[in-house]
Amino acid sequence: MTMIYHLALRADWLAAVEANQTYYPPTFEQDGMTHAAPDMETLIKVANQFYRSAGGPWCFLAISVEYLNLAGIEVRFESASAVGDRDDHFVGSEAVRFPHIYGGIPEQTVVYIGWVEQDQAGRFLPLVTPE
Repeated sequence: MTMIYHLALRADWLAAVEANQTYYPPTFEQDGMTHAAPDMETLIKVANQFYRSAGGPWCFLAISVEYLNLAGIEVRFESASAVGDRDDHFVGSEAVRFPHIYGGIPEQTVVYIGWVEQDQAGRFLPLVTPE
């Protein structure tokens, strides 16, 4: 099973789940997709690039590409792209193929949900992926 990872505000994710709705990130309409990362290390780099000063708390979603495909949602591994109004990227991101989800994230495609911690300066702390 191919796993990809998405960073979400806990409140946004939980609101979608409680309403039995597909989750869409705040930048979906502007970007035309849901951004994801191919691994946890990259997810933390992206989080520190774009979301250090944004309010939390945050969670990460471990998502099955196969489950997304079964739900009729396309995933393309592409070069880094802008997130909302920001087009800056972390050093080395040009070498990464990012999974872009061309739709939202239905709850049944998520295999694991984990909480993301930040230090006093707002830096996201490294995570351990589930076994």
